[in-house]
Amino acid sequence: MGRIFDVFVLNILWLLCCLPVVTIGPSTTAFFYAMIQLVQGGDTSVSKDFFHSFRQNFKQGLLLGLPLTAVGVFLALDVSMSYRAGTGIYTFFMVFFAVVFLFWAFLTLYAFPLLAKFDKSNRDILILAFTLSIKHIGKTLLMMLTLAFGLWACHILPGLIFIAFGLVGELIASMMVSILKPYLPNVEEEEELKPLSFPEGEENRSVPEAKDSSSLLNKETSMPQEEVPAKETEGRTP
Repeated sequence: MGRIFDVFVLNILWLLCCLPVVTIGPSTTAFFYAMIQLVQGGDTSVSKDFFHSFRQNFKQGLLLGLPLTAVGVFLALDVSMSYRAGTGIYTFFMVFFAVVFLFWAFLTLYAFPLLAKFDKSNRDILILAFTLSIKHIGKTLLMMLTLAFGLWACHILPGLIFIAFGLVGELIASMMVSILKPYLPNVEEEEELKPLSFPEGEENRSVPEAKDSSSLLNKETSMPQEEVPAKETEGRTP
C-alpha cells in the first residue's frame, strides 16, 4: 500500500502544480524525477523529491514546457479541424498533422524525464529525446499505448484522473529507467554516471572523447569544477 500511496501523492501533486497550465513543464519534470527515484528503489520521500526538482528546474522547465505545449495544442487542433472538414485535400492534411503530432509526442515523452535527470540545455534535451525515441522505438510505442489507454480510461471514468496518471507515469518511468539504466547511477550502490553518447559504437571511447556536445551528465554525479554542475546541489554554479 505504501507504493500505491506514493503514486497517488505524486498524481495529486502533479495535477495541482499543473493548474496554472504554464507550469506543466516544471510539474511534469518534477513528477518524473520523483517517480524515477521511486522506481529505482531508493530511500526517498516523493513529496520532497517532487518539490526539490520543481524548484530546481522551474525556469528551464517553463522554457521547455511552454513551446512544447503550444505546438501540441496547435497540432491537435489541426488534426481535429482536418478530420471534421471532410475528405479530399483535408484527408492529406489530417494525415500530415497526425504524423507530425506523433513525432511531437515522441519528443515530449522523453524530454521531461531527461530534463529531470540530466543537466543539458533544452536544445540538447530535444535532440537526445528524439534520438532515444527512435533508437528504442518498441518501448516508445509501448509507452505511447500506455499513455493513450490512461487518457481513454480517464475519459470513460473521470474520477480516475486522481490515480491514473500516477499509474501510467510509474509504468513509463520503469521503461525509461530500463532505457537509461547504463547511464543512471545505482542509488543503493552509489554508482556514478557513465557517459551517454551517440551514435552507437561510441561506448568504448575514452572519457575525454565522450565529453562532446552529445554526452549526458547525470544530475546526481559529483563533477569537477570545470564540468557542468550536477543539479542535485541547490542552485547552479555559473
